[in-house]
Amino acid sequence: MNNNQSILLRLEHLENRMQQLVEKYQALKKELEITTEENYSLKELVKKQTVQLNNFENQYKISKIVASIAPDAEDAAELREKIDAYITDIDKCITFLSK
Repeated sequence: MNNNQSILLRLEHLENRMQQLVEKYQALKKELEITTEENYSLKELVKKQTVQLNNFENQYKISKIVASIAPDAEDAAELREKIDAYITDIDKCITFLSK
């Protein structure tokens, strides 16, 4: 009888330990899902910010070009608008071709 009780106690201990491991596994799995979603969101944010940075860099380059080509403020504004329109059209074409 003593041997049976010892075996039963060991089995109960193993069951408890297995339950703890299953709970820990489920918690880690949930944490991994959350982290994966956060990682995806951050990657998307980085992509958007990279595009935005490229746009700002292009605008700065355009401003430098316009300033060197047309020193007059009215001519510069008109030239800047035309170049911005061309860039917008080019961006639309690139987006269309990327799909």
